[in-house]
Amino acid sequence: MIGSVFHYFHGTEDAEQMAKLFYTLFFGFFAGILGMVIKQESLLYNTGFLDSYTLSPIKYLEPDIGKLLPTILMQRLGTAMLLIVLSTTYLGGVAAYLYQIWSGLAIGIFTSGSMIRYGTKGLALIAGSLLPQQLILLPAYLVLSVECCELCKAMYFRRISGEFPGRDRGRVFLKKGLRMLFCMMIIAAGCFVEAYMNPPILKVILKLF
Repeated sequence: MIGSVFHYFHGTEDAEQMAKLFYTLFFGFFAGILGMVIKQESLLYNTGFLDSYTLSPIKYLEPDIGKLLPTILMQRLGTAMLLIVLSTTYLGGVAAYLYQIWSGLAIGIFTSGSMIRYGTKGLALIAGSLLPQQLILLPAYLVLSVECCELCKAMYFRRISGEFPGRDRGRVFLKKGLRMLFCMMIIAAGCFVEAYMNPPILKVILKLF
């Protein structure tokens, strides 16, 4: 999925931006792993993070999809909307990069914490918690972040009024808006996958713990 995203941007002006955001995501991921390894006593063992006491109740929960789906949609789409709104300000690019760092950190902390606490069994917990929804959400947020960065750059750092006069300016904004809308639709699809497919998978995997 990530490879398809890079292929989509290959040879375009946005390709460099995509690469930078992708590396930022990975930087956050490895920073999360390093932080957990160095501070595992305080971050993992002293907090009860991912311990059996925390995971056991989840095995017996029956998720209410009617409540779970709206909650996920509000969280995921709310974040996307915030990035889009911020992209119309000077903070648009900064917000996109900070979001990718935060996403990488969260995944890095979770994956390393699972592996440190449960060893190879942690791989099952990682897969059950992140898949398949992150195969949709990560690329969608990456593309959205690219569009947010490019819109911010066009509005404030390229003097868009002089570079895209008249109708061309409207076409630029329309193109960015349609791409952002498409990203929102993909994120919404990821939310449905997270609400309907992930809970049964996670419940089966949690029987191992």
